[in-house]
Order: sequence, then C-alpha cells, then structure tokens
Amino acid sequence: MDSGAEPAGELIRRTQRTLREISTLWGGQDVAPAALRDLRSAEIALRGAESGLLREVSAFDGRGTDGARIAAALARVSALRTEIRDSMLATRSAAMSDLHRCLFRLRSASSLRDLADRVPTEINRLGYRRALFSSLSGRSWSARSAYAYADPELSADLVRVGTAIPGQIGRELPETEVVRTRTPVLVEDAQHNPHVHHRLINLARTKDYVVAPLIGRGEVVGLVHADQHVDHDHVDEFDQQLLGLFAEGLGCLFERVVFREQLGALRARLREQADAVDDVLGGLQGSGITEAERPRQADPLERVDGPLAQLTRRELDVLRHLVRGQSNNQIAEELFVSPGTVKTHVKNVLRKLGAANRAEAAARCHALVRGS
Repeated sequence: MDSGAEPAGELIRRTQRTLREISTLWGGQDVAPAALRDLRSAEIALRGAESGLLREVSAFDGRGTDGARIAAALARVSALRTEIRDSMLATRSAAMSDLHRCLFRLRSASSLRDLADRVPTEINRLGYRRALFSSLSGRSWSARSAYAYADPELSADLVRVGTAIPGQIGRELPETEVVRTRTPVLVEDAQHNPHVHHRLINLARTKDYVVAPLIGRGEVVGLVHADQHVDHDHVDEFDQQLLGLFAEGLGCLFERVVFREQLGALRARLREQADAVDDVLGGLQGSGITEAERPRQADPLERVDGPLAQLTRRELDVLRHLVRGQSNNQIAEELFVSPGTVKTHVKNVLRKLGAANRAEAAARCHALVRGS
C-alpha cells in the first residue's frame, strides 16, 4: 500500500534520533523504548517525551540556556508527532481503498471453492505477507487455502498441516473467542501462548496474528488468519479492525455465492424435470395415441352446475386442494404458483360459493357434488 507519505521506517528512525537528542537534556537518561516496532509505538514514545518536556518547561526558572533547547526539542517532538499521525491516517485511508478493491475482485468468484482459493491472495494484496482461510464444521476448523509471500512450499504446508490436524474450538482460545463473540481477535507473542494451534504457529514462526470470523446466514462458518504486515512485520489493533471489516464483507460474498449455487442447482433440477416430461410426451406420440384418443378421467367438479360452474379451471384446481385441507403454501407448491396467487384464487372461490371460510367452502363443495 503506497499512501504517498514519508515511509514508516524513516519516521521511526527520525523518532529514535529525536529521542536520543532529548536524552541529553536529561543528563543522558535514555527516553527511547527498547524497540519501536511501528508508527504507533513511535507516536506513544514521542507522546511520553512531550509530556516530560512540558513538565520541564513549567518548572523552568528562566536561568541558563536550557530553556531554548527544551523549547526547540518540544517543537521538534510536536511536529514529528503530527507527521506520524498524518502518515498513519494516510496509510489507513489507503488500506480502506485496498479493502474495497479486494472485495470487489472477490465478487467474481464462480463457486465457494473458487472463493476459498482466492481469499488468502486478496489478504496478501490487503497488506499481509501470510494468510490462512479455514472452514468451521461443528467444533473443528480446517485449513482450506493459504498464502505465504515468496514461499509456495509454506503455503502448501500450512494447508496440509491445517487439514491433517484441525483446530478445535475450546482448545485454541483465540479462535474460540472469535466464534463466541463473532469479533476479530489480535494475538500477540503467539510463540509463548499455550492456547494457540502450535503446529501452525511453529511452522510459520508466527509472532503475532489476527483471526476474524466469516459469518454466513447468522453462523460462523469459517476463519481468516493474517500475520506479518508488509510495512512493519507484525500486526496491531488497526490490522484487527481491518481484517474484521474484510471478513464482514467476505460473509456477504459467501452468502451471494451460496445463493447463486443453489439457484443453479434449482435450474438444473427444473431442466431435468422438463426433459423427463418431454421424454414422456415423446413416448406417447411415438405410440400413435393422439390427445383426442387418450381416455380422460371424468372430473365430478366440472360436471356440476350451479356455483361450481362459475369457477374457472384454475379455481377448480385450487378448490380440489382446498377440500383436501392443504394450506396456501402447499397448494402453491403443487400448482407451481406463488402463495399470493393461491390466496387470490381462494378468495374468489369463497365468494363464488358463498362460503365464509375454507371449511365451509369444502362442505359446500361436497354438498353440491352429492346433489348433482
């Protein structure tokens, strides 16, 4: 991700130099932390130095030359903090743009398998060197696809180990927390955490990672893991939020692909049924029996005069099912129409038969057939 701001590494080096300069004002006391891992830790260190300088200013009695040096140092610290905050904001804005592009590319996934295969690659494009996508079944989560920058062998090994030794909800606490709360979790110092999937952690030599839930149809159906951000080799709270947003968007795409696959399967079944009907009709035509010659079972409802004669053919179909005690949804499935259409037909049947309800309509129908 290129935000156009000064590189994070250079800002961190400037922070270290500034903190060393400030230490000379305090008799050589080192005010820099042991390590500045990223811009956030650099900004925190500068904030502490700024507070100390402000205390020096408030206690300054106006004698000597240290006052000018303290004021100059305070100005440098304030300016550097502003640059770091601007850089962090630009980086995060760029990350959100990358997030939208990643999800947009995943919209073209043709199947759930295709979607699962592409997820780790898009996480890499989002700014992470390594990513893992796992499916959740019951209390087990198994690796389905992985990405490791410039290391395809590690990618394959992550899937192999994650499939052979599935994670267990209740055993690995970070993933258990993700499933329980349905929110992303940041895991720090994973190498010394006794409650992680150590086979995967040791294989990838993971120091810290983020895990987020994939939610489909109201349930957690998968997990996405990421570690080693390209800018600073670790992950932090912002990465936790970003991967959480990615997983949330991925859940919407998951449901979209599931719906598309179900729709495709339904269309296939309808085509099979249509082909079967064509085969039957073709067999009848081949037998030499014409429609006029085919015997037709007499329908007692169509032979009755009076109110029943006022019903259309479709209303008679609905009445037959109504007499059997079927609901509107059941009738809709039988006649291949919507429940709303059935409801309209039922209203017309009740009106034409002069019935107040379905039971009365059924009784009226029986009486009219018996009296014919």
